[in-house]
Amino acid sequence: MHFDRLSRHVGSCLLRLALGVGFLPAAAQSSTGALDRVLMLTGDKGGAPDLPQDRGVTGTWQRLQKLRTTASVLYTQAHPDDEQAGFLTYLSRGEGVRTALLSLNRGEGGSNVIGPDLFDGLGLIRTEEFRLAGSYYGLDDLYFTSAVDYGYSKRLAEALEKWGRENVLRDMVRVIRLNRPLVLVSRFHGTERDGHGNHQAAGVLSGEAFAAAGDPNRFPEQIAREGLRPWQPRKLYRGGVRPNEPWHVRVQPGAYSPWLGQSYANFGWLGYSFHRSQFSGVRRVTTGPAPLYYQRLKNRSAAPDEFTDQEKGLFEGLDTSIAGVFRLTGETAPSGAEALLRAIGTQIERATAAFSVQDPSVVVPLLIPALNKTRAAIGLTSQQPDARFLLRVKEAQLLETIRTALGLELRAVGVRAGTVPPSSPYAPLPTMGAVVPGQSFSVEATLVNPSPVGYAVQSLAVEAAEAWPLPATHSVGKTLLDNEKTEAVIPVTVPENVAVTRPYFGRNSLRENGYRIQSEQFRSLAAAVPVLTVVARGTVQGEPVEIRETVRTREANFPYGHESRALKVAPALAVAVQPQTGIIPLDEKQKTLALRVNLLNNADGAIGGEIKLSLPAGWQASPASVPFSFSQPGERNSFPVTVSVPALDTQRYEIRVAAVANGHTYAEGYEVLGGRDLDHTFQYRPAAVVVRGVDVKVAPNLRVGYVMGAGDDIPAALAQLGVRPQLLGTDDLASGPLGQFDVIMVGPRAYAVRQDLLTYNRRLLDYAREGGHLVVLFQTPEFVPNAMAPFPAKLPANAEEISEEDAPVRLLAPTHPVLNRPNRLTPADFDGWVEQRGSKFFSEWDTAYVPIVATQDRGQAPQRGGWLEARCGKGYYTYFAYALHRQLPYAVPGAYRLVANLISLGQDAGSQK
Repeated sequence: MHFDRLSRHVGSCLLRLALGVGFLPAAAQSSTGALDRVLMLTGDKGGAPDLPQDRGVTGTWQRLQKLRTTASVLYTQAHPDDEQAGFLTYLSRGEGVRTALLSLNRGEGGSNVIGPDLFDGLGLIRTEEFRLAGSYYGLDDLYFTSAVDYGYSKRLAEALEKWGRENVLRDMVRVIRLNRPLVLVSRFHGTERDGHGNHQAAGVLSGEAFAAAGDPNRFPEQIAREGLRPWQPRKLYRGGVRPNEPWHVRVQPGAYSPWLGQSYANFGWLGYSFHRSQFSGVRRVTTGPAPLYYQRLKNRSAAPDEFTDQEKGLFEGLDTSIAGVFRLTGETAPSGAEALLRAIGTQIERATAAFSVQDPSVVVPLLIPALNKTRAAIGLTSQQPDARFLLRVKEAQLLETIRTALGLELRAVGVRAGTVPPSSPYAPLPTMGAVVPGQSFSVEATLVNPSPVGYAVQSLAVEAAEAWPLPATHSVGKTLLDNEKTEAVIPVTVPENVAVTRPYFGRNSLRENGYRIQSEQFRSLAAAVPVLTVVARGTVQGEPVEIRETVRTREANFPYGHESRALKVAPALAVAVQPQTGIIPLDEKQKTLALRVNLLNNADGAIGGEIKLSLPAGWQASPASVPFSFSQPGERNSFPVTVSVPALDTQRYEIRVAAVANGHTYAEGYEVLGGRDLDHTFQYRPAAVVVRGVDVKVAPNLRVGYVMGAGDDIPAALAQLGVRPQLLGTDDLASGPLGQFDVIMVGPRAYAVRQDLLTYNRRLLDYAREGGHLVVLFQTPEFVPNAMAPFPAKLPANAEEISEEDAPVRLLAPTHPVLNRPNRLTPADFDGWVEQRGSKFFSEWDTAYVPIVATQDRGQAPQRGGWLEARCGKGYYTYFAYALHRQLPYAVPGAYRLVANLISLGQDAGSQK
């Protein structure tokens, strides 16, 4: 939906959030206050559940390593997938470093090899992929600025201009002041060697943020209004350093980890493989040493004469022991505090020495005194905020270590009200989707303690991120040990005025290069905190220990069983209309637009009403309204509507659709983004169609075959030209009558994801030679033209891209039929493009190919290999690397004229072959 309209849907709930009511990040809570947006990936936060490596013996051992140090790193980069995965994994899982990552954007401008979602939808998918990857790295925190990835960029100046240098720097400084790392590590150098302009910006701005974060005169509103404090990281390093260049620290992520059963590098690569939208899940494997080198740029902890040529590690010269907290912060220790710190450190070392593979819980009696003394030290440090922050981090880490060592398992599942528990282990499990305002349901909470160390449970309770009227705490009053459990069924009613669950950020147009933040509570986080959390409160050996778990829903995904998702609030009816953008050729005699209105019922019970359309003056819908009814949640229905248009021009028109039921009007729907391993995100859109008239003609009665690649909306765009493409499957490619088609189009990245295309590519070339027209849209280097195209050409791994969407275009073959029939194309047809001109241009080609147009970014030589035509026997072969898949879904007029000429090439007016 239009992002400025959100306030009408959020109402008083966001006001409560803005005032801070009801929001405390889960594991960041403490008995003495709350950490603000720190340790947000530690434990359960509604994203990916803990990995097996984070539980039991291995999990306890790794958490003990984190208890022993106050070392912390913030790693900066431009996009998801820029990171050196092995480095992060080694720091967190090998050295116990509190490890955070800041990505400048969410990768909205990338390609998508797993589906059709692009731009903001792709950014949401990549965010969840990154959260899952980060769980393998052992990240404690994952942050983002509000900058949007606008596509591939070659120039630093372009990135800083589009984003606004100060805007991104402000966000980076905020994250440093929130996370308060000792060391900042920049993935990039800030020079042309980084390649991508976004990469260069990340390198440059990391150095500026390092200098600005500790200066109270920079971004003082963060101090005055947000309550943050200046923070000066002690060191700044940059990665991507070659062995033969000056370096100060060498890290060995290729080292073998006994508790992971493989090297840190390979475990990191496993996490990295979850950037599936970019790499299709391909996992790299390294063997033996895999050193990485880092150059120190700044050292605020040492005098100039203490600079060494090389260091043993990133924290050399910094006292990261528990006892050294005040030496590290430079604050004056209050009376009694240093003795407490020494005692805490001693207890943690004793626990580490006592650790047992047979029984990890043996460390708990040693950690409880450490937790008690940490809380006492926090109580002494009201005037030492930097030390207090480190102690709060240590308290949260102690609680997580105690939970892991005990093996405490807390489960919280939302079920429909009145659900009867399964009668046997083989009975079907109850499922539930999103809940809706006004709905009543239950939370089934189960707490198990498998260890011999008792956990005295006082209560179980449900807590909400917003101010919900929740039931009274469920009292337990029972000590659990030796695999005992306690259960509770807690009734919950969703408030009528609650906001639906949606990303906390958005923008009104793709032309905007930064997100608008709807709730400052969540700024910089990967996602908002979970809607509901179950809290178990109790004591271990008399010391309060509180554990939390996100309330999840159980959803069937057979044959893979059931999947667990964080509970979400959705509207009772979700309304979507297809297509979301429509074009009508201006010379079409009967101007109509075929729509399909899709309804999803989330209401827990019967609901009915009618669909209504709001149309421009003079337009008519048939039927004018549509009745509907549903009897149970999860039901869907689809309703065809034809809109008659008496006249139109090239201006923008809008059709709005709404479902009216039970006195409510529902005018938006959502797409569920995610996958098997990812938590789902709901991307909301208004139920509306943007329509414009386009001066476009197409050869009549065309028969088009389409080889879908990773997923795109080009077939839907062709349908708006009156062409009904047939999607070609494996059987079609293998033995189908290809000669029936006038044109066969191969979709973007199809050669990267369709093994059947590689297998039967020869049949497509024969089809062209026998008189057909084969159009290959942009491909990645899996496509080898020398072997897969009819004439030799080269598509290198570093193939050229034209990232500036307004890059000038020059016609090279103005008399070629493809530029003249049925539409006379000019450079004006490249006006108003979105994000980029194109990607993966041929670098060399045989003389049989005719280059049609040339274009270039600023400072780049003209590129002619993006649109090539060749006669191929009796037919035609086209390579077209311009970004139709990005333009057509947004009704860019010139893109429709271009594709119309492509599919009409070789067709005489009024006749077919």
